[in-house]
Amino acid sequence: MDWAHSRGATIIEGYPIDTPRQKYPSVYAWTGFVGTFRQAGFAEVARRSDTRPIMRKVLGDDREN
Repeated sequence: MDWAHSRGATIIEGYPIDTPRQKYPSVYAWTGFVGTFRQAGFAEVARRSDTRPIMRKVLGDDREN
């Protein structure tokens, strides 16, 4: 996020997996898991399926928004 912000990015978007399963095949989970995105300050902005939320983080001047 710091790298993107330092180059002018104002929003970062990601497409993690949201699954109740304890184990998930890595070939399908390479985009990350929703819990990790939430811990990094991302918010869910849309959901096109049960397991695929669209997450965004707005980068502010303090880089923690």
